[in-house]
Amino acid sequence: MNRSQALSVLDSLLHGRARSYLLPVPASRTKPRSAFVMVAPAVLIGIAAVQIVSTYRVFSETADEPPTIAAGMEWLDRGTYNLDNTHPPLARIAVALGPYLDGLRFPAGHHDDWNKVGDQIFYARGKYSRNLALARLGVLPFFFLAAAMVWVWSRKALGECGALIAVLLFSTLPPVLGNAGMATVDIVLTATFMAASLALMYWLERPSYPRGCLLGVAVALAFLSKFSALLFLPTCGLAMLACCWATRRRRIEISAQWRRIAATLIVSGITAFLVIWGGYRFSFHITHKADRPHENIDRMVGTKGTLHDLAYLAAEHVPIPAPELLEGINFQRLHNARGSASYLFGEARQGGWWYFFPVVLGIKSPLPFLVLSAIGLVALGMAGFRGTDWHALAPAAMAIVLLLSAMPSRIDLGVRLILPIYPLLAIVAAFGAAKVWNLAKPRMVGPALVAGLLLWQIASCARVHPDYLAYFNPLAGNSPERIVVGPDLDWGQDLFRLSDALRERKVDSVAIAYLGSADLTQHGLPHFVHLVPFQPTTGWIAISVTRLMRGETAPPYYGYSWLRSCKPVDRVGRSILLYYVEPGGC
Repeated sequence: MNRSQALSVLDSLLHGRARSYLLPVPASRTKPRSAFVMVAPAVLIGIAAVQIVSTYRVFSETADEPPTIAAGMEWLDRGTYNLDNTHPPLARIAVALGPYLDGLRFPAGHHDDWNKVGDQIFYARGKYSRNLALARLGVLPFFFLAAAMVWVWSRKALGECGALIAVLLFSTLPPVLGNAGMATVDIVLTATFMAASLALMYWLERPSYPRGCLLGVAVALAFLSKFSALLFLPTCGLAMLACCWATRRRRIEISAQWRRIAATLIVSGITAFLVIWGGYRFSFHITHKADRPHENIDRMVGTKGTLHDLAYLAAEHVPIPAPELLEGINFQRLHNARGSASYLFGEARQGGWWYFFPVVLGIKSPLPFLVLSAIGLVALGMAGFRGTDWHALAPAAMAIVLLLSAMPSRIDLGVRLILPIYPLLAIVAAFGAAKVWNLAKPRMVGPALVAGLLLWQIASCARVHPDYLAYFNPLAGNSPERIVVGPDLDWGQDLFRLSDALRERKVDSVAIAYLGSADLTQHGLPHFVHLVPFQPTTGWIAISVTRLMRGETAPPYYGYSWLRSCKPVDRVGRSILLYYVEPGGC
């Protein structure tokens, strides 16, 4: 095969069906399938899975993993969900299932501290690393599901080769790989959100009772993953509906079938309710008059008035299904009202910033991914509703709406909170790659640019291994902690590395300001004391960058700012700084 023939084959592989949406003259959609583009996505996903699993023994527990396994273990072992219902149970069950099957159980006795319960499970039998790895394995199937949903959606919108590019982009995103390696809820929401969105797409194409049931199950699973689905699913669903409506112009058809559509939606709603209630083990609660005043009701509707009286009447006579769900929703509502302790551009604040998520999305995403996503968004915007297929347009509209809906949130705790935007943008970026590839003149510039951007993306992912969680692109500079900290950089994951670093340096005593819930006595550390805020000290000091830059989780902040003038001896992993302070100071 000569050079021109090879280029022709590569060109045909990467065009796929995407050309039919990008060029004025439609191309055939009946091209023979290539075995390569069918097998390659599975290979890419498998490589990503190996990369994820390889991080299990590198990182200690993050701050959110103990409550996750504690709640899941309670659900599995005791059949209740009371310890920590601030998130729905699906991800927690998945995380606890591996340790449960390995013989671990919910600790005996009365417990009300989910971090302590989670740590007792992790440290059980002296097999911390094994128990932690088993918990993290429970999240891996949801990464597979998310990648599969990207493949199915982008194959429908862009063809097999466009889907291959989308899967490549998605499976080399450090924020995705980093969160997929932790026993937390965010990748679970990402997968189930995509499944629910795809189910809605199929229902919009042909409303039917089976598709309505599938939609109900998918929506319920997303809802059982994280309460963010209450925000993301309706807003993104409306965006998809608008794209479908505007491009297909089905007003007459919908008007003629409104009874069938309404019936399938009712079936979908009933299915979703039953699955959600089943996720809470069909629990229910009856409120008694002796319990007055009912604090939760008073908090939601006030302490007097007609609505207050009606709420009391209903609560005291009607069994309430899944009361844990209502408590969890109310907790998140109050959490958002109070706001979280946030940090951005050197400032700590309670409640965050409206532009927090665009900033972290811009510095936590690989630059080639951002470039291709921007090209895809511009190309789809220029094509408009009548210039492209709604299956390709919907992910762009949904990604924009998802970001806009998250921006008013007062809980600014990292890009992980908008993680479902990444599979949507991966499809948009694949559209952008197809657009660049199809540049008419000069002939080879488009393919060269696409190849260069994809190689750059792969190199960015490979270079940062295994620190996907703490990845930042070059826009963040060499000190990303000056921009953002918390779960984007420091989630308490580098305790193993700290133990190794102190042992190598033969440090016999250290003061520690660690951000995390791990039991420091269990990790082979030398003699240590806790570094007290606002009290300068000398000797060896190990401090999490979040503690250094932001301080505590509530005002007054900056309790360790005195240490910033000192030069660190070493950076342990990405999240812990090691100092040695002489008696005379820095």
